[in-house]
Amino acid sequence: MSMKIGLALGGGGARGIAHLGVWQRLQELGIPIHCVAGTSIGAIAGAIIAAGRVDEALAWCAASSWKKLPGLIFDRPTTKALLAGRRVEEKLREIISAETFADLLMPYAAVATDLNTGEAVVMQEGDLISAVRASMSIPGVFSPIERDGRVLVDGGLVNPLPVSACRALGAEVIIAVDVNPLGDPAAAKPFEKLHITDVLLKSFGIFNYELTRRELAVNKPDVLIRPDVGQVVALDFRRVGPLVEIGRQAVDEKVVETLKAKGACK
Repeated sequence: MSMKIGLALGGGGARGIAHLGVWQRLQELGIPIHCVAGTSIGAIAGAIIAAGRVDEALAWCAASSWKKLPGLIFDRPTTKALLAGRRVEEKLREIISAETFADLLMPYAAVATDLNTGEAVVMQEGDLISAVRASMSIPGVFSPIERDGRVLVDGGLVNPLPVSACRALGAEVIIAVDVNPLGDPAAAKPFEKLHITDVLLKSFGIFNYELTRRELAVNKPDVLIRPDVGQVVALDFRRVGPLVEIGRQAVDEKVVETLKAKGACK
């Protein structure tokens, strides 16, 4: 009897599209995934995977006019953040097409941060999209979400790569995907072109990189996959095709060999 394999998906903005490429390649190699946990963009990708909507999500991405992307992301500001996030939430409901965690095809968890207590909040039941939105609510960029009496923001503040949450779902062997490398200096913007969103996202990226490094030292996955996404900036959602391919290429023979050695797959 094969062991239960879990997939832990980290945050990293648009670079998280590579998660879907990793998933595609794992499926082609016949590696069964029994549960998935995600933080931030990893929570979005994880929900899409758990709902069985990867093909639909990628089809929407391929068909979308990326000139319309600012209209989807940059909706009105609020007193709590630059972006309300309501349009993103509506699109997520449309793409994922699942109302609650119970509607999913496999166990799934989304990780957020309680803004008032600093605690990690692992969500596994109830309304699905509000949980995903909470997990991706980068402080100052997307408005926080109120859920179950808590004010929730991006899970990357406390658990940017949720290996522990994946293990809590029952995974015996964990594949973790880290898409939050330090930025490529070659892609850096000069001072005069920096926008507030650049400052916030780059700062958050540095914080997540360091926290991920420390988290992995404590909660080691059985397999760690790091797609080569260093040249992609956090909001560059135009590179869907290349990012999916980068994710696919990151799953090499060593992944399969490691899983076989652990008895997790044939």
